Amino acid sequence: MNTPILTASHYGVVHFGDLDCEAVVLTTGERGYVRKELAKLLGFHENNTGHRFRQILADYAPNSLSELDKFDSPIFLPNGRRAQFFPAGVITMIASGVIDAALSRTLHRARQKLVPNCMKIMRALATTGEVALIDEATGYQHHRAPDALQELISKLLRQSCASWERRFHPDYYRAIYRLFGWKYQGHEQNPPHVVGQITLRWVYGPVLPEELLGEIRNRKGISQKHHQWLSDQGLAHLESQIHAVTAIARSSMSYPDFKRRCEAAFAGAALQLGLLLDELEEEV
Repeated sequence: MNTPILTASHYGVVHFGDLDCEAVVLTTGERGYVRKELAKLLGFHENNTGHRFRQILADYAPNSLSELDKFDSPIFLPNGRRAQFFPAGVITMIASGVIDAALSRTLHRARQKLVPNCMKIMRALATTGEVALIDEATGYQHHRAPDALQELISKLLRQSCASWERRFHPDYYRAIYRLFGWKYQGHEQNPPHVVGQITLRWVYGPVLPEELLGEIRNRKGISQKHHQWLSDQGLAHLESQIHAVTAIARSSMSYPDFKRRCEAAFAGAALQLGLLLDELEEEV
């Protein structure tokens, strides 16, 4: 029995900084990219990308290989053109994996050329979120659930405060402390007030709308931390942003340099309620 050809109901071009990639939303609601364009976005040449692209997936996002095979059949774009589809949700793992390998100096020389594009991708994703970028480009963002704030709160926040667990790795604090010439002494040390302000501004601010941060402030006790009120989905967004800020701090020469880079990457980045809600619905 032949597999029916899927159709894209929405189409647009996502902008990762100055990089472009064709994006689609299928009639099934799945967001993703035109596969050939995604390979080019990561830095592969247009021709003969199949094997190397698959190897990148195997190295940095091995679970995605089954998705690659699942969407092996072409899809129809709104203009009737056929294309190969690749679902959203993997590009962050690939880009961050390449950057991590570059920072640890384990990235193969042949893949060094992928680093600049991966940095641009991470900046764009930290600013808006992958699914939100696709929805903005295709116009799918207008399919917004009613009472978005309350639904968002129910998805991202817990009903009660969780017990404390370490969410900020020492590497985060080491990277921030280095900007001020300080030595991080370990978790028993209370971070200076400025570190807390940096965390609120550049970790929580870009991934949680102000309305959600306000709800956390209303709920939490004096000794409680913001992350103790986040659901598993909320923590996933938080951890991704911690990773991005740590990478910027590590590569910055000073605090003013770090601040300029964060402003360039994250300024105005708090997600709109409807866009973030759409993104969470896709993750469920």
